[in-house]
Amino acid sequence: MPSRKLTFLGSSTSDSGEILVEDEAFLPGSVVALKRRRSPWDPSRPVERIILGSNPARADVLVKADGIEAEHVRFYLPVDGCGDNDLKVIVDGTVKVNGRNIPHTEWLALVDGDELELSSWLFKFEQEG
Repeated sequence: MPSRKLTFLGSSTSDSGEILVEDEAFLPGSVVALKRRRSPWDPSRPVERIILGSNPARADVLVKADGIEAEHVRFYLPVDGCGDNDLKVIVDGTVKVNGRNIPHTEWLALVDGDELELSSWLFKFEQEG
């Protein structure tokens, strides 16, 4: 199974405040694995859904920071590594990928190295294996 992660790059604004990921202060270069931690999901499915957001009862990747929604984005990742790493935005106007605003109606296939802007927080999507 491939490893997928987000590397924190910083903020696009100078007054963004603090970001906590899984209750740890995040600095540029910090990494969080994209894996299911809290949300219910049928393990027999060929994809794994990963929720990134601020709701501690639902988010698999818990991010506490200004502008992060309870369910900000969902990742749908093929378990066997074959196929697209899909991103689904939950709230319009809150996510850019490589500088392009992604509407909630669009499914976007992520590739290694894509830059995600979640509110004002910048991350790089990475896949190994």
